[in-house]
Amino acid sequence: MSLFSLSLWFSTSAIGTAIAGTVLIQPAEQAQWQLDSSAFHCRLQQRVSGLGQVSFALEPGQPLQLDLELAQPYPTLEQATVAARSADWQPDTIQPESLPYMAELYHDSQISFLQAALPLFQQVQAGAWLQFELDNGRQQQQLLLTSVRGHEAVEQFRGCVAKMSPLSWQQARDTDIVFASGQRLVDRTQLPVLQKLARYLQLDPSVKKILIDGHTDDVGTVLANRQLSKERADEVAARLIELGVKASMLEVRAHGNRYPLLHSQGKAEQSNRRVSIRLIRTTS
Repeated sequence: MSLFSLSLWFSTSAIGTAIAGTVLIQPAEQAQWQLDSSAFHCRLQQRVSGLGQVSFALEPGQPLQLDLELAQPYPTLEQATVAARSADWQPDTIQPESLPYMAELYHDSQISFLQAALPLFQQVQAGAWLQFELDNGRQQQQLLLTSVRGHEAVEQFRGCVAKMSPLSWQQARDTDIVFASGQRLVDRTQLPVLQKLARYLQLDPSVKKILIDGHTDDVGTVLANRQLSKERADEVAARLIELGVKASMLEVRAHGNRYPLLHSQGKAEQSNRRVSIRLIRTTS
């Protein structure tokens, strides 16, 4: 798989008043992708003078996203589409040429394509061009991006994706490990959940404390349930320590059946048999 540099043409009626009535050309030799990356996002973006930028972006737990970000809002935008088409010098590259994808999100000057991103990413790397169309109800604007291969850019993007956190903050902040009735040990099917969480904790230095709260269902005595919830919480804490989490970050608490998710009135409700893990970040 290889990525690409882009050169860019507009139709004779351009997006903003600053470039109205002109044709904007970004020569291929000046077009460069730049990687903006962290442990929690990979964004391959290319700035276009006088327009804004086009980018492919990926975040943990989210699909690849294609964004067209304009330097100024497009007035009264009603519809935006993007499609792949064959390069002029390779008319048979895309067979058949893709149907237009509708933009799913509009926010101020950002137009986002979600379903289109992955298939179009793959087609462009095979030599296809991308054609955007913007419609404000009175006229349509066309934006054509031609591709020039660039292996180094895609390798950087791949490296970023390989190192990216398996979880976002929203996914990692609260985690429940569930248990069978009377069970004290973490089931092996739950281990991948703890492994992903431990990996997240390696990448997010802002997390300073981890609350581990053991719970049970209503079956059994109060004392027995308190002890069982403690053993479950201790087990989860031990597993996290084995995965490299610092013991000093952990605060383990046992609640027995005092805080059920569902009031089961003496029934063995599985959702109540859990250890809840909550991450606490520093406040600045």
